[in-house]
Amino acid sequence: MPDNIRYLRAAEQQRRAQLVDQARAAIRHLDAAGEVITVAAVVRASGTSRAFLYRVPELIEDIQRLRSRQQQTGQRQPVRQRMTDPSKGARIRQLTSANRELRSEVSRLREQNALLLGRLRETAATTPID
Repeated sequence: MPDNIRYLRAAEQQRRAQLVDQARAAIRHLDAAGEVITVAAVVRASGTSRAFLYRVPELIEDIQRLRSRQQQTGQRQPVRQRMTDPSKGARIRQLTSANRELRSEVSRLREQNALLLGRLRETAATTPID
């Protein structure tokens, strides 16, 4: 049987190099367009996967370096990642309401638990042991 491993390895290396080039091109494009550079953005722009990017430390370092630079220069986040003051207030009200309901439920369940424990003790006290 012929040994095709070297051809498979060569094809794998070529595919990896192609994906690295795609990711680097996507990073350059995102940077030039002034878009926020994240792993997710590079994945979308390059057609690679998160797993692949994380297997290439140089790419992750580039993404992190550019992301830090963007944050230091004060580049704004995309609209979908920003919260306005009214939406923050609405979210706080929603979470406060949910918290209040959960506290009420916990209190009710504690009372129920205490009653059931009392009944269990009464039953144990009045039931003769054989």
